Amino acid sequence: MLRKRIATAAVLVPLLVASILFSVGRPGGWPFLLLCAVAAALCADEGFRMFLHGARDRAGGVALAVLVFFSAALLPGSFGVPALLVCVLLSVFHALPGAADPAEKARKAATLCLGAVYVGGLLSTYPRTLLLPRGEHWVLLGILAVAAGDTMAYFTGRAIGRRKLAPAVSPNKTVEGAVGGLLGSVGCAVLYAHGFLPGVPAGYAAAAGTAVGMFAQAGDLFESLVKRAAGVKDSGTILPGHGGILDRVDGILAAGPVLYLFAAFSSLGGVGA
Repeated sequence: MLRKRIATAAVLVPLLVASILFSVGRPGGWPFLLLCAVAAALCADEGFRMFLHGARDRAGGVALAVLVFFSAALLPGSFGVPALLVCVLLSVFHALPGAADPAEKARKAATLCLGAVYVGGLLSTYPRTLLLPRGEHWVLLGILAVAAGDTMAYFTGRAIGRRKLAPAVSPNKTVEGAVGGLLGSVGCAVLYAHGFLPGVPAGYAAAAGTAVGMFAQAGDLFESLVKRAAGVKDSGTILPGHGGILDRVDGILAAGPVLYLFAAFSSLGGVGA
């Protein structure tokens, strides 16, 4: 299993880093934008497969998630909220046809709405972060901090994990693993900022790493809760040793908004601009 994870990461990580660096200076950061759009579609498809059984419903949900993604990633702030509300209404309209009872229609509409906004909305924060000053480095800092936290949590939990963190949601996660993961995220953020974000104080980078690590772990637990509710172990099988795309980016999704806030504050001259 570990070998499969390493092999998969060896393919995906260079692709991700290349798309980020290749996007610098290009209109809208389009290579990274398109990669994120593909990821949004795949994540949405995996998520909706857990709860929606009709191909029409899943296809509509994926389309909504991609629409939310592009609306949130590309439209100015004054247009973003109305566009998001339009997407919410579209999810309701999509759930109305058919012979299902009203309770089933309401459940379907809620699933479509939450899934599209959760995947498309959260993932859209990364292309927006990329367009900020030194945005490519903030994006890399966030993604690497999540990965470092995930890795440290795994090995710390296996080595010294004793107390269960949330046994009803994810039985294998431990308090010790969570603490080790958080320290991994903080350490990675501080080291990356020291090397690639000159002027950003270590304390600010540590705060960013702490926030990213905490939100990433919360996102991981949330996806575990969703999978437990759906009665599945993994969101998909597309990544050998990892499961689905959603299994790998759950923490990245949740960390996106807080990463954007740290990067935006820094770019406004607040810290290390």
